[in-house]
Amino acid sequence: MLSQLLPVQHWISIRNDLSERPRYLAQLLLLLVWANCFAAAGTLRGTIINGTTGRPAAGDEVVILKLSPDGMAEQGRTRTDSSGRFTLTLADNESGHVLRVVHQAVTYHESVAPGTNSLVVRVYDVARKLAGIAAVMDVQRFEATDGTLEIKQLVTVRNVSKPPRTLMNDTPFEFRLPPDARVQSGMVQVEDHQPLKQDPAPGEQRGQYHFTAPIRPGDTRFAVVYRVPYGGSAMIAPQVRNRQERFVAMLPKTMKFEPVSANIFKPISGTTPDDVQATGPVSANAVVVFRVSGTGTLDELRGRRQQAQEEAEADRPRPGGGLGPPIDAPDPLHNQRWFILGGLTILIGLGTTRMMRRSSSLARLPERTSETNIKRVKGSRKTVLLTPMQGRQRRRHRLVQTERSRMDPSN
Repeated sequence: MLSQLLPVQHWISIRNDLSERPRYLAQLLLLLVWANCFAAAGTLRGTIINGTTGRPAAGDEVVILKLSPDGMAEQGRTRTDSSGRFTLTLADNESGHVLRVVHQAVTYHESVAPGTNSLVVRVYDVARKLAGIAAVMDVQRFEATDGTLEIKQLVTVRNVSKPPRTLMNDTPFEFRLPPDARVQSGMVQVEDHQPLKQDPAPGEQRGQYHFTAPIRPGDTRFAVVYRVPYGGSAMIAPQVRNRQERFVAMLPKTMKFEPVSANIFKPISGTTPDDVQATGPVSANAVVVFRVSGTGTLDELRGRRQQAQEEAEADRPRPGGGLGPPIDAPDPLHNQRWFILGGLTILIGLGTTRMMRRSSSLARLPERTSETNIKRVKGSRKTVLLTPMQGRQRRRHRLVQTERSRMDPSN
């Protein structure tokens, strides 16, 4: 018998150990839960640099926002010290975040990828008047019914001021529309960040409008959707804002494109099923006028609408929430980008606003990174590793869908 083989005190000790096991297990479970919560939390440290002076930006407000399918939620805020440094506690370091920095009343955003514990953000001093700002690209998409012509216009403005500064006044970007235009919606995108909805404000004269968003160093894209009465044909006279600006017109092949001056527009084929006409850099006195006639819907937008409808029916949660849906759609003129932009990169991630598209593939990822990016393949359980270049390429495509689905009132 066991009692005969072991001393009585050993038998009592074993029995006591067995009786204490539930308490030990509960304590161990509590320890594991605590350790897991501690591991998920983290500390984010960073430095804010004034890109105008090259010095640390002291006293700037820094806010950390957590991304979720429902939008963004503030997780904490602080101010930079005299060295431009800040420290924030992240309750969940495994989720994506966005860092917002406010410098001279202008906000700057930087994506904080899961696991990030340090970063550097550049901000810029504000000026009410600024040289070195020019429109470099004007893309207009046309669709028409029997009585209405709808135009989706996207203008890329580049700020190359020296030293780099942000333009901020009452009307940073002004533009003209036909007097009978009915504005449907507007959008502003800074570099590769998620686009934000902002309707243009009307000016003092009929047909004059402006956006109030500041123009930061780099590229800012302004988009507007408007409609005009249509009797089967319309003469379009784009506003030439700067020398060397380029223009692109996209319309269904069921519509007709007739330029007033020969050799101004050149067709671009093989990149989209629609009719794409583009100019080179224009001169100040160039006649960039053309007539469109007929009716039709852009094939590229028709496909995007169908995809958006299917996704809405599936009701799939998507990161970014209120910032707009993520972008995996391709750039319609991806292969022609260097020709159209003259070797200039429109976006670095969350992509171009994407006036164009081509192969497949959403608001704000790091603008520069030496790390490998990890991306979940849409519609698949696979996870792929993207090199920094591939990550930038992927982000360049992200805003096609946003611009199409959010700017299209029929979505």
